[in-house]
Amino acid sequence: FQPKECLVPRPYPELSTKRMLVMELLPGPKLIEGMRAYYAEYARKQGTTLKRMETIARRKIEEEGIPDKYDGPSASKIAAYQRMVKLRDDFVNTFVIGSYNVCVAPIVKLFVKSNESNGNDGKIKYLQSSIPPNTPRIVDTLMRVHGYQLLVDGVFNADPHGGNFLLLPDGRIGLIDYGATKRLTENERITSCVLYVALHRKDKDKLWQMAKMGGYKSKYMNPDVYYKLVQFGYDTWGREVTGGLNVQQFMDDLKAKDPYTETPDNFVLASFMSFRLRALVLGMNHPVKCSDYWAGIAEQELNRLDLPYETWDEAQLLKYQPELNIQKV
Repeated sequence: FQPKECLVPRPYPELSTKRMLVMELLPGPKLIEGMRAYYAEYARKQGTTLKRMETIARRKIEEEGIPDKYDGPSASKIAAYQRMVKLRDDFVNTFVIGSYNVCVAPIVKLFVKSNESNGNDGKIKYLQSSIPPNTPRIVDTLMRVHGYQLLVDGVFNADPHGGNFLLLPDGRIGLIDYGATKRLTENERITSCVLYVALHRKDKDKLWQMAKMGGYKSKYMNPDVYYKLVQFGYDTWGREVTGGLNVQQFMDDLKAKDPYTETPDNFVLASFMSFRLRALVLGMNHPVKCSDYWAGIAEQELNRLDLPYETWDEAQLLKYQPELNIQKV
């Protein structure tokens, strides 16, 4: 991913101490600040405010639930629009405004008294259009980077909130602040791969088998309730899972149907990472399903290990079962 799509600041060991880490300075605002700055300007041009637009979007989510997936323009369409705007600005600045400022403005200045104290030299300001950030491409990069960390590296940033990313001037993403980092065991990493392939394939039987073998217990051991829990915890909180209920209503409904009493906490931070990413990109008006991005990475990794998904029966699940940390509720 680096350096084409993202950057991690380079450390300077010779300037660092045990208490202070010195790193390369990456230019650009925090990701959310950069996004909000553009849309604040967009709202102003539409005769409204960013706060009003956010209120409308929030009310829609409260009334209809979180959408399952983003359904706006694709990354390629936005990239084409960005190129078109830049080409237009370059053309106008070079052949229209540039020609005027070089050939006409000096003549106009001779006949029109200029206010030199205000820097009025008769020239026209060059066009600099506001270019929208390519949100689908940014989201795609964020999701693939974190999926790779989780499923291939087995070491991931467990707290990927908006302040941990920078929007660089060229559209790339700066990745900073790895203070909350989780390292998985090899069996935990492999089990995570199986989990995300099963989620993407909607393999309820496999997920339920993994739950029972992994120490999950509930009052009635209802597999349908568990399936919604694991979807919500690791994949999506869209309407297809919640039925349009808000988070509190959804969790209360599942608890009333079948409260769980014991569950392993091995993958709590993986779930937290998923939650943080989903919240971040929802704030960018781009809801996601993690398995849409991560199942392909997981399948490739299982195949690389010569453990294709189709081979995962009870014996193989038992062979690669992590050492479990069971928590009672």
